[in-house]
Formats: sequence, structure tokens, C-alpha cells
Amino acid sequence: MSEYKKIKIKSNQSEVTELMSFLNDIVEFDSKYRSYNFGIVRFYGSTIDYSNDKLSEALTIFPDLNLFLEAIINIEQIYEIEILIDKSSQNIQRYVDEKDSYKNNQICLEFFDDGFWEITSKDYSLIKFISEKYPESEVV
Repeated sequence: MSEYKKIKIKSNQSEVTELMSFLNDIVEFDSKYRSYNFGIVRFYGSTIDYSNDKLSEALTIFPDLNLFLEAIINIEQIYEIEILIDKSSQNIQRYVDEKDSYKNNQICLEFFDDGFWEITSKDYSLIKFISEKYPESEVV
């Protein structure tokens, strides 16, 4: 049995809107995630205030969901993004092998410029919960 489970969801609206929906789904599933660390480890996109340089160059870690939401409020468009969510901020880093991101963090939320999202988690119940909310999703 794998250490983590992944779900793939095709994008069908604004990536920013979908990101907010997924974050809401995660904390709806379990409010403990609200106080976890959120890290943007990869970002290609545009922002209203040109803060995209800051988001794309440096690994940025936020100690809770509210601070994370404040930081991403100015995102206009997402081409690619990788967000790691974990209780320990030490686990949030840029990994050479993406599988290490999945093994070392509770949740990995990614958008790819091919037009789909992947949500990977050690919590199989979370993946099941999300798959039920998005019937067009595919567990991979």
C-alpha cells in the first residue's frame, strides 16, 4: 500500500477560484488543517500587484491558513503552482523528487499548465472526501 494517495481534477473555471475551493474543502474535511503550515514551493502566474516575482523566486511558508490566504489574495492567474501543507514547517521545502514532497508533507496541492489539479495526501479519507465532491475527478 502506498504512503499517499493522489486525485486528479480537470480545471473547468478560474484556477484561483478552484484553489480557494480546494482549500475550503480541506478545512471543511478537518479544521485542524487551518493551523498547519502552508508553503508555496513553486509558482508561475500573474498577480495584481506584481508580487508574482516574490512568490515564484523564494520558498514562502505561512504558519496558518489565514496568513496564506492574505498572501495569495492578489493572484490573478495561475499557470503552475505547488503548495505543501504540513504540521511541521521543516518538511516544506523544494524537493528534487516530487515523491519526497508527497512522503514528507500531509498534503500537496498542485496545478499544472495542462489544465488539471492534483491533490496528494497521506490522509486517504481526505482524498475520498474530495473525490466525492468532484465526481469528474480521478484517483490515480
